[in-house]
Amino acid sequence: MCGIVGLHLRDRGLHARLGTLLSDMLGRIAERGPDSAGIGLYGDTATGAGQPAYTAGDFTVYKGVGPPAGVAASIDLARRTGHQGLAHTRMATESAVTAAHCHPFTPGGDLALVHNGSFANHATIRRALVRDGVRFDTDNDSEVAAHFIASSLADGDNLEKALGKVCETFDGFFTLLATTATQFAVVRDVVGGKPLLIAETEAYVAVASEYRALAGLPGIDTARVFEPAPEEVHLWSR
Repeated sequence: MCGIVGLHLRDRGLHARLGTLLSDMLGRIAERGPDSAGIGLYGDTATGAGQPAYTAGDFTVYKGVGPPAGVAASIDLARRTGHQGLAHTRMATESAVTAAHCHPFTPGGDLALVHNGSFANHATIRRALVRDGVRFDTDNDSEVAAHFIASSLADGDNLEKALGKVCETFDGFFTLLATTATQFAVVRDVVGGKPLLIAETEAYVAVASEYRALAGLPGIDTARVFEPAPEEVHLWSR
C-alpha cells in the first residue's frame, strides 16, 4: 500500500500556495507509506532546503527515507511554490527502502510517474526495454512503467495513448499519476484494484488515494469529486 497525491493548479493565485497545499495532502495519508517519500514540483521559485534528486528545467524532484512529514520538512515543502506538484508515500513491498527507490520516477526530461500497486510482469517488460537500450537505476517495478511510458512517447505516442498502452501491456493492480510540465494524467488498472479520487474545480485539479487528502483543499465542498473508471485515462493540460 502506497499513497499518491497531486495538484494541477489552474488559478495563478494558488501558485504561491502549492507547497502548503501539497504538504497538507501528503501528511493526511502518511501512514499509507511510512518507509519513504518523494515530491515533484513544477515551476517552484522559492528558495528552500534540501538537495534535489533530479532536475529538468523548472521541474525538481526531492526524495528521502523516513516518515513523509520528515521528508517534507527537510525541503521546506510548505514554503514551495509552482503550478503543479505530485507526491508519493511508499510502503515497500518488492524492492529496497532507499532514496533511489522512492517515487516519482523520472525517466527523462520533465516526465514523472508515481504509482500505487504492483506489476506482475514487470521483469519481462524490463528485459524488452533493456534490449532496446534503456538503462535502469533500480530494480523497482514502478521504474519499468516510467521507462515504458517514456519509450512510448519517444515513439510518437501522446501521454494519453502511452497510459492506455500501460493498461494493455502490464498485468497487476495499479493506479498511476503521470505528469509533464504541461500535462497531468491518471489511469487505473482493468478492475480498478487500487483507489483514486479526483477533485476538480475552476481553480485546480487534485488527485489522491483517499478523500481525506483532499478534505483540506480550498473549495472542496463544491468541487466535482469522482472516482475514475478502470482503464479510463483522465488528462488535463495547461
